[in-house]
Amino acid sequence: MCVTGLAACLALAAGPAAAHVTIAAKGVKAGQTTTFVLKIPHGCAGAATTGLRVAVPGELSDIAPQDKAGWTAVVTPSAGGAGASAKRAQITWTGGTIAAADHAEFAFKAKVAADAKGRIYVPIVQQCGDAAERWIEIPESPDTGEPGKPAPAFDVKP
Repeated sequence: MCVTGLAACLALAAGPAAAHVTIAAKGVKAGQTTTFVLKIPHGCAGAATTGLRVAVPGELSDIAPQDKAGWTAVVTPSAGGAGASAKRAQITWTGGTIAAADHAEFAFKAKVAADAKGRIYVPIVQQCGDAAERWIEIPESPDTGEPGKPAPAFDVKP
């Protein structure tokens, strides 16, 4: 029962609705190939997930999405430019549907650059029919706190 900790209970009850897309990767090391698992906790404002677009950071190469039943994955290579004007490689999953209340995982393998270090952000757009959740916000600094729609991130160990 939640009589004495009403605020805590309300926060727990609201938790799943506020959940973010996350990325799980164990022991990410520079210069090695790693499996990355994107965890999608729910749909978009009550709508089913119908697609996922991942902006692959420049620190990752040799991208290989893993099969997901009912979905088609396509990798679009990066294109020209340098720095902020460079177009990132992208993974797009389409063709499937995940009910709004269900969670799902999408995985890919990639090689981490030999000079990669620190926290790496992976912007994701979750498509839900005509709606979208843009998990693309990157904190300006570690002290600014988490943004409202944070891009999932992983840390590269030396």
